[in-house]
Amino acid sequence: MAYDKKTFLKSVTVICDTREQKNEHILKEFDRMNVKYITDKSLPFGDYSFIVQDRDFSLSCVIERKANINEFYSNITSDRDRIEKEFSAASALSKEFILIIENCGSEQELEAYEVPDWEMKRFNRTVKDIGKYCYATIQSWKRSNKYNFSETYVKDNSQTAIKILETFYWYWRNFKILTASRRNRKG
Repeated sequence: MAYDKKTFLKSVTVICDTREQKNEHILKEFDRMNVKYITDKSLPFGDYSFIVQDRDFSLSCVIERKANINEFYSNITSDRDRIEKEFSAASALSKEFILIIENCGSEQELEAYEVPDWEMKRFNRTVKDIGKYCYATIQSWKRSNKYNFSETYVKDNSQTAIKILETFYWYWRNFKILTASRRNRKG
């Protein structure tokens, strides 16, 4: 059995949760790469998962996407109960749960992020150093073993679709190797 990326990309269907918004850049990239996707399925948690060869991975490998630091900050301040319930469910049920933060290149960039002055005035904001709060929240959730997830950063959101597919490919590849070795032991 081939475990290469070409085989994977020909057979994968990405599931985009029905509640996912402002993801045209991701869907356009899937179209450009001829990757199949569906947008009419509701995921129990997260924004993206996948199906390969009729095997649904939506309970085992899930990606939660945040378009930027501001969105993540908004979620953890004004919608904290909802996001914590989602992270709790994803952590308890999935094997691989990944938080992608777009328009941010690294953990260090997240921590250093401050709301620009023009945005502070325009939206009457009171907290400037939201990056520190976002960083601290992620560290607290991970280090306390409260939620089992990893995070990744995508500076240029035109690369998000590629990051999603790369994550799913490696999960699928490792799944195929593991299940193949199980079958071989039985034989």
